[in-house]
Amino acid sequence: MADKIPVNISPIGVAAYPHLNKPDTRFDDDGIYQVNLIYSKKEVKEIQDIVEPLMNGGFHNPVKPELGEDDKPTGKFNVRFKMKALMKIKGKRVAQRPVLTDTAGNRVISNIGGGSKLRIAYQAVPFDQGKGGVTLRMKAVRVIELVEYIPGVQWGVEDEGFEEEKSDGSTGDEFEIILDTNNNNDEDF
Repeated sequence: MADKIPVNISPIGVAAYPHLNKPDTRFDDDGIYQVNLIYSKKEVKEIQDIVEPLMNGGFHNPVKPELGEDDKPTGKFNVRFKMKALMKIKGKRVAQRPVLTDTAGNRVISNIGGGSKLRIAYQAVPFDQGKGGVTLRMKAVRVIELVEYIPGVQWGVEDEGFEEEKSDGSTGDEFEIILDTNNNNDEDF
């Protein structure tokens, strides 16, 4: 029997682009639960010490330097954790999802948004396909500080400046077409 892959606990990181309540189906129709956690160089060392020995010359490393808008490293690191929403076990497709809990162990049903502080229980799993590497297979998520995701734009502040004048109860979504029926000119425009 193969050795069991140990479950590791990540340091607390700041979530970026989390898909933890609902799987991301953008590139995989079956869906993937995933989150990137942002760490300082000191914080990421614990994860790098687990990943590096498993890389075995592979190309795909889940620990990458975070790049700024100018495509230069910011000094922080981006670590990707993921879990397939559907997997095959003995020929059957089985649905799975990460266990989401708060610091007291209660289940979290709130939508976890970017900026939340999380700790991940994960397995570092080496693979050989497609140039090889390591994936960090998410098992459970502990929410340390929740930033709830609310769909739509949340400006958060009131700005002073341009304000469209509205009259006659207009919402600004209407438009009006005026036809000039008095012009007998046959000219095309």
